[in-house]
This record gives sequence, C-alpha cells and structure tokens, in this order.
Amino acid sequence: MKNYLTFFIGSLLVSCSTTTNFDPQTVSEQITAEETKTIIFTLADDKMKGRDSKSGGYYDAAEFAVNYFKEHNVNPFYPKYRDSLLTDGLLSYNIVGQIGDFDPTRKTVMIGAHLDHLGIRGSTGDTIYNGANDNATGSTAVLQISRFVAQYKWDKNILVALFADEERGLKGAEHLAKRLEEENINLSYMVNFEMIGKTLTTGENQVYMTGYERSNMADVMNSFSPNFVQFLPEAKDFNLFRRSDNYPIFKTLDIPAQTLSSFDFKNYDFYHKAEDEAEKMDIENMNRIIGTSAYTIAKMLQSEVEIKMNPIEE
Repeated sequence: MKNYLTFFIGSLLVSCSTTTNFDPQTVSEQITAEETKTIIFTLADDKMKGRDSKSGGYYDAAEFAVNYFKEHNVNPFYPKYRDSLLTDGLLSYNIVGQIGDFDPTRKTVMIGAHLDHLGIRGSTGDTIYNGANDNATGSTAVLQISRFVAQYKWDKNILVALFADEERGLKGAEHLAKRLEEENINLSYMVNFEMIGKTLTTGENQVYMTGYERSNMADVMNSFSPNFVQFLPEAKDFNLFRRSDNYPIFKTLDIPAQTLSSFDFKNYDFYHKAEDEAEKMDIENMNRIIGTSAYTIAKMLQSEVEIKMNPIEE
C-alpha cells in the first residue's frame, strides 16, 4: 500500500501545472536533510579528488550530476548535458539541463552553481581540497531544486547549470553565456548558489545576495519568503558580485544574474583550504536554505512580476 500511495502522489505531482498552490512547509518536506547530506558528502568525498579537471575528479562529479538529472526527469539541454570548453589545455564541460521541453517563445530562467573546486595541491598532509562549502553546497542546492521543480509543468523555460572551471576564472560560465548569446537564448534572470553550508551570522535560514542593489530580485524573493535574503555590506566591499558565475551571465547577456550565499567571512575559516570538509557543514540549516530557495523560486516562476535591473553605473 505504501508503494502504491507513493506512486499515486508522485503521479499527481507530475500532472500539476503552475496553478499549484505551493506553501513553504509542503515544499520543505520534499527537500530532505537526508538527501542533502548524501549529496554533499558524495561531492566532497576524497574520491572526487577535489573536483578539478586536472585531477580528473571533476568528471566523476559531473557524471554523478548527470545521473541525478536523468533519474529525476531533468532533460539534457545539450547532447549528453555537455557544454564543452577548453581551459588551460584541458577539455571540460558545463552540465546543462532543462525542465520539460524548451519553447523559444516563452521566457527562460536559469538556476546555477559551480561544480568544480581546487583539486589536489601540495605533497604532504591533506592534499585533497574537497570544497564542501565551496561549492558542493551550491551544487547540492541546484540538484535538489531541479528535482523539485521537475515535478511540475511551467509556462517558463527553466535551465539548470553546473559550471566547470569557476576556480580558473569563471571560465565555464563565461563560455556558456557566450554560447547562449550566439544561440539567441534570451534569459530573463539567473539565480546562482555559492557556499551555503554555514549559518549566516544574522540568523538561521538566511542568505545574502551579491549585487543586492542591482535589481529587484531580493525584494521579490523577500515578498514570498520574508527576511530570507539579507544585505551584506562585505559583499559590496569585496565586490563579490564579480567573483562568481553570475557575473559572466550578467555581463554577457545584460540581465539580472545574482548569487545567494551564507558565507560571510565571519562564520567559516576554511575558504580555499584543505579543511573545507563536509563534516563541517551545518546540514540542517543548509537544508532549510535549499527548501526556502525551492519554494521562493517556484513562486517566482509562477509570478508575473518582472525581475528587472536597477540603473547602476559600473
């Protein structure tokens, strides 16, 4: 009986459209802490060799992501999900999926995070830079949100991207942005996830947004999930808007493209260090962030509110 009920409920979810009345509790129940932990511990395992193309671990992480997409009805946007590029003489590729069929007459949005990290460095001690917070956490969010969103039908195109070579200068996002421009894929906006594994100093289940004042995206998100998106002065001081994969998308396509993060320079001492391990993540809080993000993005996808840029001089 239990298996039948699970199948029946799943069938109902798949048949739903954007008329679905989402509520935060129902959505969060579908983003389980158990799966959150499983994914991040897999991506940040020593077997992934720091998820760098030079170490070879990036390709294993990409294979894991592709298999997850296949299992959860996220279709390939490019053949075998691959947007291939050459960085420092090494062939790599972004993983790009789509929810449902792509209709060029509809608006298109993107959800993304970088999958790569620093690989293996040094010759003594712990030489594997697992990159749990940076950015297995963001990749975990994209995978789980894509699974949730793929259960429903939408009147917008939804692309999900896991970027290569962010640590080599945002190369993967830059490559994909230029390709989308050449192919006349007109994105409306992009939500990027970066380092959400630690609890923001201002409180639980909160993130900050880079480039907070550059668009109305934070205001729209907070209208659905009050106080979820914070303004972090350090993000502006350190120009974090330009330091993650949102920036090539913004620069090339001239659209709102911003990053959600909870790493605020006070709550974690292991940025770009070998000690950035999955065991150090605040799994429960991270899971709440992903659940709130899934709900908020679902409401944004349903909404007719336009995500638009504010006029700010570079």
